[in-house]
Amino acid sequence: MMLLLKEILVCAMLLAGSLLMMLAGLGIQRFTSPLNRAHALSKASTLGITFLLGALWISLSDEIAGLKILLVIVFSLLTIPLAGHLIALFAFQHDRAPLPSPPRKTTPELPPPPTDGTQKP
Repeated sequence: MMLLLKEILVCAMLLAGSLLMMLAGLGIQRFTSPLNRAHALSKASTLGITFLLGALWISLSDEIAGLKILLVIVFSLLTIPLAGHLIALFAFQHDRAPLPSPPRKTTPELPPPPTDGTQKP
C-alpha cells in the first residue's frame, strides 16, 4: 500500500512539473515583452524543476542522493528567480521594445440586431 502511494505521488509530481515546464515554454512563446517573458520563465520553470527533482528524490529513497537533490533544489530556488530578475532589470534599464505580437485569429462579426422591434425571445 505504501509503495502504491509513493508511486502515485511521484507520478503526480512528474506530471505537475512537466506541465509547468510546458507552460513556461508557452509563456516564452506567447508573451511579447521581455519583462513578461522573464516573469513567466522564472516562476513556472522554478516550480516545475522543483516538482521534477522532488519526484526524483522520493523515487530514489537514498539519503546521499536525497541530500544532493535537496542542494540542487535549494540552488535552483535561489538562482532561477534571480536570473529572471536580472534579465528583466536589464530589459527595463535599456528600454527594450516588445516583440511584435503573434497574429491572432479573428472571429467573423455578427450582423447587427434588427431595429424594427421584431426580436426573437
